[in-house]
Amino acid sequence: MHGIGFARARRDVLIKRPVEVAMAGGEPRVASEFFRKKYEREARKSWDIFYKTHGTNFFKDRHWLSPEWPAVFPRAAASSAGEAGHDADDRVEEVTRGPGPSYVIEPGARRAFLEVGCGVGNTVFPMLELDPEATVYCCDFSARAIDMVKQRAATLPESDRNRVVAFVCDATCESLLDNVPPGSIDVATLVFALSAMSREKMTYCVRNLSTVMRGGQKGVVCVRDYAAGDLAQTRFSAKDAQKLSENFYVRHDGTRAYYFTKEDLTDLFAEEGMEMQEIMVHERTITNRADAKDMNRRWIQACFASAQEAPKDFVPPPKLEDEQWWAKK
Repeated sequence: MHGIGFARARRDVLIKRPVEVAMAGGEPRVASEFFRKKYEREARKSWDIFYKTHGTNFFKDRHWLSPEWPAVFPRAAASSAGEAGHDADDRVEEVTRGPGPSYVIEPGARRAFLEVGCGVGNTVFPMLELDPEATVYCCDFSARAIDMVKQRAATLPESDRNRVVAFVCDATCESLLDNVPPGSIDVATLVFALSAMSREKMTYCVRNLSTVMRGGQKGVVCVRDYAAGDLAQTRFSAKDAQKLSENFYVRHDGTRAYYFTKEDLTDLFAEEGMEMQEIMVHERTITNRADAKDMNRRWIQACFASAQEAPKDFVPPPKLEDEQWWAKK
């Protein structure tokens, strides 16, 4: 058990971080409301700094989209037999099937894709290869990331370059309809994007997404993200004030991460009339050879049918007050 003396000893080290180091009964304390709001206000800034620091080198292109979602990308699936979106050592919990109707590609249809939270395009450019005729819309709230997407797109042949429509947008509070035609998207992808948002803001993101999806449950949303029980969550749980709320944590650089259960992710989309088609949890055990410790990594993967009837417009959440308490008397 850690005592108050231990907390005091750490204070000088931690004071540079905007966290509370007070301890309660030896358990790490949840960040205060002030800092939860601070991280919310500075989310865009934190990710912009992240991309300034790492550029296009942090994430790899996601060439596992087709093997993982063959119903969505069947043409590419046939040519990528033998590939996998996970290693042979991966374990997959039982796949849960839902009431959502299966996605069907209409013959001769020219599809439109949308990647929300696209970062520097690690999902966008593989999608271009998966369907040589589809238009790929993509957005991120980091202007720096979108600039990198546009720079990479500019190196493509003109026919492909014109199929990338990249724009800056915070999908939790800025309408996608400003850049994407209503009811036009066949396939939307959210790859490690929702987890960067607070649970309250996720609802607005999914609602916003629904305005541009095809109605009549003819579209599909493909999600991959962090799963509850992941090693990183376990490590967060042992540190002071890095927990913001249930399953939601802040990293040292101010970016945040949410860890989903199957029920939580299913409910998020169900609230907006999007029925789950299937959902599963992948788990991989990685051994650190230096200390012979096993590390369990977990992520969740799911598909949801678009709503039967999409909302006509998007109403953003109320703006968060900028509480400058130090200026108050």
